[in-house]
Amino acid sequence: MRLFFLVLSFNFMLSLDAQNVNPNLIRTKIYDTIFQDINKQSFAYPNKRIVIDPSINKFDDFKMNEFGIKLDSVKYVQDLSFCSKISGYKCVSKFEIDTYTITNVYKNEEEALYPDFYGIYAPIDSWYNLIYYAAVNHFEKDKTFQFNVLIPVRNVQMKNRMMKEQMFFYNFLLDERFKILKFEKLFLKP
Repeated sequence: MRLFFLVLSFNFMLSLDAQNVNPNLIRTKIYDTIFQDINKQSFAYPNKRIVIDPSINKFDDFKMNEFGIKLDSVKYVQDLSFCSKISGYKCVSKFEIDTYTITNVYKNEEEALYPDFYGIYAPIDSWYNLIYYAAVNHFEKDKTFQFNVLIPVRNVQMKNRMMKEQMFFYNFLLDERFKILKFEKLFLKP
């Protein structure tokens, strides 16, 4: 009988511990949503190339004190382990996204032969919010909240034999269960 209660309590503790949120799972869900949206956009450019800047902020420790949650010792790192968990993307540095260009080498060929490039920048401040709210979820189980994740994207295409560049943002609204309530694409005004 004691063994039964021991196993039952162990199972209960595991299920409570499994409710802690891993920010990489949320990032994967966000990037998968972006990937699906990009693939639905333009069928005139079937040669899509989607890259991600895997920079994230990592904290040595987080604590709850009388003033709230404190995140200690931030480091900005390239999380390449995260890149192996997502499909359809290639992880590159921010510099590679900034410097990507298309040259008109095919001359009179169809524009569909050129790559349709999407460089997804790492939103360091939004990843900070994600980590912060994951810690809030860990310490304050009953608290309800909503927060935004704003992700900048650089799109490079060949149109009318000229390279065209466009910047836009994906804005995600998430709740305390880290469910995506809404996402929208925001364009910069010309």
